Amino acid sequence: MTERTHHDQWLDEEAGPLVPAYALTRGRVLPANKAIDLVAIVTATGGPTPVSLDPEQWMILSLCARATPLADIAAAIDLPLGVVRVLVGDLHEQGLVQVRPPASVSQLPSASILTEVIHGLRAL
Repeated sequence: MTERTHHDQWLDEEAGPLVPAYALTRGRVLPANKAIDLVAIVTATGGPTPVSLDPEQWMILSLCARATPLADIAAAIDLPLGVVRVLVGDLHEQGLVQVRPPASVSQLPSASILTEVIHGLRAL
């Protein structure tokens, strides 16, 4: 077994250079806009895009040509949700994406309605 050098730990023969996820966010764990939820829907605005974006941000923008859930973006580019949340936050701060909550789900029925249904079913 060969001993790995410090330099070798960041290289993979098939994938090339490996970058730790925290390096993509410069060590940040929260997006600039803390309102970006893990189930948020992200859409690219289609505005002018600065050339200085990281490759991961370019991938996010291309995926968000159509409204895309944050979790789907993370799965598509194979990055942790927290990292994608920070990167999307950066894009949002630059006006390159819109972030909105998912469509609201109707409220659950009240306990009294559920009790009535149970009584009705038992009566059958």
